[in-house]
Amino acid sequence: MKYTFHERFSELIKNSNLTYEEIAHELGLKSKGTVAKYASGQIQNIGPVMIDKIANFFNVSPIWLLGYTDDRHYKIKKN
Repeated sequence: MKYTFHERFSELIKNSNLTYEEIAHELGLKSKGTVAKYASGQIQNIGPVMIDKIANFFNVSPIWLLGYTDDRHYKIKKN
């Protein structure tokens, strides 16, 4: 099953025991409402910089966060 960003982001939030306000602050977002919209899928066009911030904050791979792998810590191999 392929997971979507908002499903994985919601899972990370749930397992973190952090509030939307705390997450918004840590990610540099203006409000907890933006976090809620990311988690519900209301905002779907999330830029690569924010994807990277979220992945780094939760210590997961951006590739996993986007649903392209089931490996939470997937690393892109460089030549």
